[in-house]
Amino acid sequence: MSDLDRYVEALFDDDADVPEGMGRVWAPELHRSVMARLRAGSGPRTRTVHEYVSGIHKTPGTYRSGRRTESRNDREVMEATDHWVERWVEGTDSELAVRILGHGVEAATRRYDRGRAAAWYALWRRYKTGRPLRKHRGFHTFMEGGVDDCPDCVRDMDRLAGGEFDRAAAALLDAGGPAADWPEQAVKLVAWVTEQRHPSFRLFAQRAADRVWYIDLFRASVVVFDGRSVAASPVPFTLSPASDVDFVADATRCDQQTVAFSGKHNYRAAQRYGRHVLLMEGTYYTSRGQAEMNYSVWLSPPTAEEAAGLVEDFAASLPRSFRRVPIWSDPRRGSVMRKYSGEFAVGVWGSSWATGLQGARLDREFAGEQEAITALEAQELDWLKAGKVLTNLYLRMPEPKPSQNDTNGSH
Repeated sequence: MSDLDRYVEALFDDDADVPEGMGRVWAPELHRSVMARLRAGSGPRTRTVHEYVSGIHKTPGTYRSGRRTESRNDREVMEATDHWVERWVEGTDSELAVRILGHGVEAATRRYDRGRAAAWYALWRRYKTGRPLRKHRGFHTFMEGGVDDCPDCVRDMDRLAGGEFDRAAAALLDAGGPAADWPEQAVKLVAWVTEQRHPSFRLFAQRAADRVWYIDLFRASVVVFDGRSVAASPVPFTLSPASDVDFVADATRCDQQTVAFSGKHNYRAAQRYGRHVLLMEGTYYTSRGQAEMNYSVWLSPPTAEEAAGLVEDFAASLPRSFRRVPIWSDPRRGSVMRKYSGEFAVGVWGSSWATGLQGARLDREFAGEQEAITALEAQELDWLKAGKVLTNLYLRMPEPKPSQNDTNGSH
């Protein structure tokens, strides 16, 4: 019996515990099998539907730099919820009903399915116990599927059902304007209403082509906004791969780089190897006391010339709060240190390498700065070709080397 068959059998065995990790093995054939069994049976099968939508409403992808890409199985959750609602009967377990409907409402709202979202939301509120929330909770906004019973969400669901978001998006499109000048919230609204997409992380703008590139909310796809609509990336992309080997296999060096910081910790960077471009962004998190990478994405246009143009577009459209720094070190701000998986962070400072994590101490000494840079470039490429990945950037002022007197003691 395959792993998928074991999950299906457990879902339909009322005495069996459904194994954990269904989201990790989810595949379209699992969904087809579950829905076929549900339709062939009788009644709503509340337990089965609850276990299924709870297990597959999101599926994890690759893991890198502390963050995992995700996919949202919204259409499958909606189909299962639809089946349950059609066969729903009075007296259904209210706790399970709330959970099923909660997943359904989130998926339908995210997919801009006005009818299902509003109908399921009304049924969800009917089953939900306790006082309504006074303020919205959770990380996601209403259009991103962050729906609860706070006053703002109740109002927004009424607006959704009444077509108000359609009218607002149409007005924005009628007003027009260069894509790069659109406010982020306006882009998100139009993308949600017209294409059921959720651009979240702005990569760069191409003013000549009138396009702005984004990574979506769940770090699962790259989309482009042209002032009229949001579409899939026109070039192949790979988000947060577990290894970068395929992108540097033929490289002999890094052909082009851009590094920019906002303050001491927030960064954006681009590195090009032939026709492959790696883009990264990191944000400082107070609770962790350091910056962490929000995303890493490879863009792979057909030619190295096109790839070089993407890096130039990236550099030309950095947010105003970001300032480009020298690739390896800034005399006033410190060494640009790169952290690869399984290795200490390392950078260049004068004729030395600086290593460490929370701090930076001067380590290997070279004949000069260029020799130190050349050696680190070669080391980085070796690490990449060995399957290691760049997981973070740091801007650190190295500790000065101890003087001879400090080493030997004073006499």
